[in-house]
Amino acid sequence: MRQHAGAMNRTWLVILGILALAGGVLILLAASGTLHAMSPATVAAESPVVTGDLHTVFGPASVTAIVLVAGVLMGSLGLLWILAQIPRRNPADRYRLHQDPASGTTLCDASVLASAVENQINTLPGVVGSSALLRGTAMEPDLTMKVTVTNRADIQHVLHSINTRVIPDLSTALETPLRRTGIQLEVSGRNAIAGTTVDTTGTVIY
Repeated sequence: MRQHAGAMNRTWLVILGILALAGGVLILLAASGTLHAMSPATVAAESPVVTGDLHTVFGPASVTAIVLVAGVLMGSLGLLWILAQIPRRNPADRYRLHQDPASGTTLCDASVLASAVENQINTLPGVVGSSALLRGTAMEPDLTMKVTVTNRADIQHVLHSINTRVIPDLSTALETPLRRTGIQLEVSGRNAIAGTTVDTTGTVIY
């Protein structure tokens, strides 16, 4: 029920892959002398990259400052990338159910709606407990649910009830269809909160 940085990771990996590929091609062209043949202004493969004393090149304060700023920037980007890997819940704050101020504005805490969803799920036969999390906006809401059932619950019946009763009721309350829904099922040996249980006929992954 937590959001991960999968999309950002894929984007940065593509960017780093392109940069690494471009750098590798450039090194191969320079080592083979092709780069110098294509552009005589470039340094030949046998020529040193830096001539003279390195202390003279890196001696000016401006060069030191540029290297320092580049190092701090790269370190900061790396730190931000690491921090972005921490899973986050990112719950919605409040839903604005009416957009026209002239006709009135209705605000509803997403946690209240999530509690209503949990209470409805907990009444289903075979359910031990549940938790719900709403994300997005009132116009494009996302719902993620974690449902714990007994080891003798009819999982197909629980999923059918959620899809035909719980989710439509929430859509009716928000007056808009849910953009995305996710259900995480867990099996527990505890007794169900309400209703009766029946033998399951197999393992179902939804």
